[in-house]
Amino acid sequence: MIIKKHYQGFSLVELMVAMLLGLLITGAALQLFLANQQSFALQQALSRIQEDGQLFVRFLVRDLRQAGLEMDDVVSSYPQGVKFVTTQGKPGSSNGANYDRLTIAYHGVSDCEGGAVAGGSAAEIVNTYFVNDESELVCDGSVSGGDGVVLLEGVQAFEVMYGIDTNKNGYANAGQYVSAGDLGGKEAVAVRFAILLKNDSLSLPESEGTQKFYVLQKEITAPQDQAVRRVFMSTVKLRNYSDWDAI
Repeated sequence: MIIKKHYQGFSLVELMVAMLLGLLITGAALQLFLANQQSFALQQALSRIQEDGQLFVRFLVRDLRQAGLEMDDVVSSYPQGVKFVTTQGKPGSSNGANYDRLTIAYHGVSDCEGGAVAGGSAAEIVNTYFVNDESELVCDGSVSGGDGVVLLEGVQAFEVMYGIDTNKNGYANAGQYVSAGDLGGKEAVAVRFAILLKNDSLSLPESEGTQKFYVLQKEITAPQDQAVRRVFMSTVKLRNYSDWDAI
């Protein structure tokens, strides 16, 4: 007696259905992976630009709070602490297209580049902040005497405005903010600055259309690209003001 064994397997239709389900699951997993990767890249870029912007704001605010500071009974060349004139070939604060220049003067022992005054005694320090051709924010210190130190990269705008006291009563209160070219000989009692930073990465999703950013009085249109941008700003009162009769 011969016993016939019947072997039963998957049909072609069942195999195709299983393959289709496998492809769908693989595609969903790949899509989730790519979405998580883009989210991680975006969080990294935002974290980096936030850290850079906040560090710079704290750095410049600290420098501005020293503007006009006098030590060891030495009279400052710039009582307001902000230099608006060209001296020794270096321009003072001025208004440009998207990049302003800010020059701060005070008495201290070191400049923004870390250069120390010989002998450790106080001398007049002049720090000039500007943006170079590589979109880098640079600080040039008078003591170091070099080409300056790069503080930030990816700078798309650096704007500075100066608060003037519109009510002459012996108190330094900024009633109006103007650019350096519009001061018209008026005394500046406060400085307001803003900076637009950019951080781009190929891992970031492309933005939807153009974006507009307002950096004080300037409007910047950003193109459609794979980048994140943030505006940072602050206002600092020139607390070492000395010519109270002028306000």
